[in-house]
Amino acid sequence: MTLPRIAEPGGKLVEVVAGPDGPELHLSHRDAGGPHLRAPLRGLLTASAGRPWRVEPAEPGAVHLREDTVVVTARAGGLSASLKLAFTPGGLLTLTTIWRNDTDGELADVAAGLLLPLPVQDAHVTMPGVLYNDNPSSGPDRQVPHLGYVCEEHRLPIPAVNAAWDDRYLSLFAHPEAIRDEDGKVAYGSLGVLPGPAVTAMSGVIAFNGEPDVCYVSKAQVEARPLGYRDLAPGETIVTRHTLDWGPVEPRGLGFTKLVHTRLYQNEAARPLPIDEIVRLKTIAMDARWDGDGYLAYEGVRHGRPRSYLYGWTGQCMKLARCDAMLGRFERAGRAAGFYVEGSATPVRGLRHARYLVDEGRWEMFRRNDADFVSSRAHGETIADLAALALQFREAGLNVPPGWQEAVEDAAALFWHTRLPEGVVPIGWTPHGTAVSPMVSAAGIACVQAMLGAYRLSGERMWLMRAEEVLADYHRLHAATYERPFAHATLDASGEDKEAGMYFFLAAWELYQLTGQERYAQWAETAADWLLTFVYVWSPEYDKGSTFERRGFKACGWPTVSVQNHHLDVFFPTSELSDFGLTTGRAWYAEQADRILHAMGQGICQEPGDWGFQTPGEQGEGFFQTNWQRTGEANTWNPSWVIALPLYHALRMRKVS
Repeated sequence: MTLPRIAEPGGKLVEVVAGPDGPELHLSHRDAGGPHLRAPLRGLLTASAGRPWRVEPAEPGAVHLREDTVVVTARAGGLSASLKLAFTPGGLLTLTTIWRNDTDGELADVAAGLLLPLPVQDAHVTMPGVLYNDNPSSGPDRQVPHLGYVCEEHRLPIPAVNAAWDDRYLSLFAHPEAIRDEDGKVAYGSLGVLPGPAVTAMSGVIAFNGEPDVCYVSKAQVEARPLGYRDLAPGETIVTRHTLDWGPVEPRGLGFTKLVHTRLYQNEAARPLPIDEIVRLKTIAMDARWDGDGYLAYEGVRHGRPRSYLYGWTGQCMKLARCDAMLGRFERAGRAAGFYVEGSATPVRGLRHARYLVDEGRWEMFRRNDADFVSSRAHGETIADLAALALQFREAGLNVPPGWQEAVEDAAALFWHTRLPEGVVPIGWTPHGTAVSPMVSAAGIACVQAMLGAYRLSGERMWLMRAEEVLADYHRLHAATYERPFAHATLDASGEDKEAGMYFFLAAWELYQLTGQERYAQWAETAADWLLTFVYVWSPEYDKGSTFERRGFKACGWPTVSVQNHHLDVFFPTSELSDFGLTTGRAWYAEQADRILHAMGQGICQEPGDWGFQTPGEQGEGFFQTNWQRTGEANTWNPSWVIALPLYHALRMRKVS
């Protein structure tokens, strides 16, 4: 027996049919065999009263067709519900849910929502910025989101959940509306995946890995924090609106691309500063970090750290040298690079120290598990920048010291000869040049760029062939299916992170430029989509009196960090994303890059005292858009990468414009 049924011109079909255990909602497509998803009406809606909240299936009532809208009614305790499903002109399905207190008294601590059961246990689930296929690379000793996670909408750069299985996907999008209490505090609805598994949209209550009322409050830290409960007076309602999309995807790990390209949100990003002003201010900050032979990693001893030059990761001494060269300051850029090349070597050829302690006059390595080690992410990044700086000198008709190219080739040889059996670079090396761990990770993808730098400098095709081989291994392990996404690039976390994906995008994009092979452009495009799941497409509101509320801060256009660090920062391949879009005819990516660059102009100190800094151009490392650490505030932790990355990208994008 077929009950109400609606369709849209693109082929999507919604119908209610009789199932073995009662009526079911079927989502289908005319070109697919069988329903895309079956959802029994009993349990499609859920509501509870009292703490902790729990999944209590609402009992379905009537189902009928009203013009082009399917209407499903249900009851849960003293609540009645009405769910309306209707297609938009663009072929997406809008779900409007109204919960009403039908009793004569107040219902306290109400939690209500929508459940969409998935047909398989191993669906690939993406919650942008926080959950990627159950975060398979996150350290088992760390508390990070896993299935059973339900979080506040404002924690999600794209407020949506995507689930993919077999050759199909389902995306549930929220349309966030701030709920502001009498004290001016803001709350939103919530999204997640509950055991079952089931994609869920709730009225604001949360769960951490199956535990209700547990909030992820800082890196690998949780605490009991009941959120999202509603008290309903007689006749009072809760109204929510969501959008559903579904269709084919292959492989299923690429379901996240459907989130990025379903463009529901029209929020404008902030543009507080023209690009010339970003360059001017960041240059002032860079000049304040110059210390004769390099750039200080921190602002003096303000943060209690020793004065040091730091290469790669948070220090970015070589990236700052590239910025100086782009500004025509080749003497200073050359001095910084020469100091590194001449002083940082270790007894192992190609292996280098990453930090110079200025006041002690000595070099040192990073530390891992209380032992010295060289990070492949930081070392590869620094060598790639050294190669690029050497090319800048060549292009300017200046002499390149032979030691620079030798340093690049020696490091590239180390990267090649110390690969793991899987073909990829280890996460790092001991002081003896051996792999510090057999763990396969995406940390060393920056080393592929260093190999490409060796190729550009020497012209020896061997380096190009090696870079292609190693990136192909990274693609096979991480990016062919995204079953195990990019992870372990950050040195202060252990799991899936944006920066790991950055270097795959950069290497694939560079290989496309060097070879013209379309497969590299496709690899770069998919990686760019993965990176864009970390970028806000909307702007949450903030509590009254918070810095963000007072200053009109907009999250739209800002990237988040990782599944462990749920804040905003400026580490992103902005100018390269712009280049990719403009060069390959994918203009949309260039538009995103422009939006990202200008959005990150927020928080830059423009005069002494602004944003807590005394030096113009300084900017905090962390902006807290959610209740992860300090909601609506920014920190004043300002390692030199917060100068280097925005300045580098602004200089490059200004040149193009």
